[in-house]
Amino acid sequence: MGKWLKRFLTVIIIIVLLLGGAIWWLLSYIAPDEKLDMSYAPIDVKEKALGMVRKLKPELVLSEEDINHLIKMNMKSKYAAEGAEGPFLALEKDIRLDGATFELEENKLIARMNVTYKNRIPAELDAVYSLDWQSPNITLRPQSLSIKEIALPIRMMETIIIPLDLPAQDIVTVRDVQFENGQIKIRFKVSLQLPL
Repeated sequence: MGKWLKRFLTVIIIIVLLLGGAIWWLLSYIAPDEKLDMSYAPIDVKEKALGMVRKLKPELVLSEEDINHLIKMNMKSKYAAEGAEGPFLALEKDIRLDGATFELEENKLIARMNVTYKNRIPAELDAVYSLDWQSPNITLRPQSLSIKEIALPIRMMETIIIPLDLPAQDIVTVRDVQFENGQIKIRFKVSLQLPL
């Protein structure tokens, strides 16, 4: 009986060690590769567009950096939450957004987000959105979501609306929007009415 008990305990210890090793590997695999933050500089799209009108250029170019700042600014206002440890961004219940970066690839937006689940498990989420222009906003429609290479259901994502505060419709109207690598070009039709 003592030999059998010894073998049983050895098997249990090996199983616990293997299970612990598998959990450690999974946690280190999904952990973020780089530290990202949610800092941004406020972007005044309306002022940029009015500057374009003053220079008589019928085109507004938003760089990838501008888009990064606009999305982060939008996310801070939409997902802001308050907890025992102070303010944070809550994507879902128990999922805190720690940082993000966004890249433009033609009509797609690639998002890398550092999140923490239940204040314990850090992970890197990769999301792909298609870009659409729905005047006066840029609409991000979900295409895919994954933790590193592990695909997640797309239903976990929602459509994101990024409002562009453009000048009044009587001054400029959007003629065309082009999504390119690293930038978004908004072409305007300028209609200045001079008093007689």
